[in-house]
Amino acid sequence: MPGFDALPGNTALKASLRTALDRRFPQAVLLSGPDGSGKTDFAQTIAAALLCTGASPRPCGACASCHKVAHGTHPDLIVIDEGDGEIKVETARNIRDEAAILPNDGDRKVFIIHNADRMNLSAQNALLKVLEEPPRYVFFILLSSQPGVLLQTIRSRCAIYQLEPPHVSADQNPELLEPSRAFLRAMAKGDEYGMLLGANGFAKLNKAAFQQAMTLLGTALRDAALVSVGAAPLVPALSAETRALAGALTAEKILAVYNHLTLLSRRAEVNASAPIQCAVLAAGAYAICHPPQSSK
Repeated sequence: MPGFDALPGNTALKASLRTALDRRFPQAVLLSGPDGSGKTDFAQTIAAALLCTGASPRPCGACASCHKVAHGTHPDLIVIDEGDGEIKVETARNIRDEAAILPNDGDRKVFIIHNADRMNLSAQNALLKVLEEPPRYVFFILLSSQPGVLLQTIRSRCAIYQLEPPHVSADQNPELLEPSRAFLRAMAKGDEYGMLLGANGFAKLNKAAFQQAMTLLGTALRDAALVSVGAAPLVPALSAETRALAGALTAEKILAVYNHLTLLSRRAEVNASAPIQCAVLAAGAYAICHPPQSSK
């Protein structure tokens, strides 16, 4: 099982995880990051480190436990992955019941929950108690590209680790950069037509480039939401636009647009029409940021 050094980027995150593993690792963590950011690889590596019986640094990659994790045969690593489906209350109850059973191989048991934001309300509520007071041997790793969808009570029980978005060479790719710049500027100004023109700049891209564009735009939106707490922008080429956006809109609205964008990006993966996606992007973002005033 490869260690953290084999994972790309996220230097600060890897240092933080190593420190936590050497001291006292939290029993519930939430790995947050856009699709393609490597959440699954990080979750597997964390699980391997928690279950590792070899020498430090963990995971050692050589012990029997590391080999079992790498081959998906470790009895104390339980992976919950419903794909694009909803995670229902029955699944959460099964997790809760399984958590009460002592580990098989060692002294720890690890649960990885993919797409944790797809737990319905009942499932989240069913999981709350065990997240709040897990057995001493249980560790939970929740993965989410939309952590804002999770209940605040779930998030508050987790140590949240943010992954960097997948690298996009915005400065060397004007066909991605320029429409993003136009869209963000118009969004800050409340210019609906300008947002549509900016979004239409993505319409002629092929599928791979369209997904890159959505990742770039999503990163800029996250930058804008984090500017208010002093975070450095991950896309310096769009820093002026993200700062203007942060000054014009609340973080809640910006993150709502980010969630809207994430849903559209998932639809594009199943060959939805790019021009239609662009129109929906502009219309939905404008409605979120500049809702119509109610008539008196």
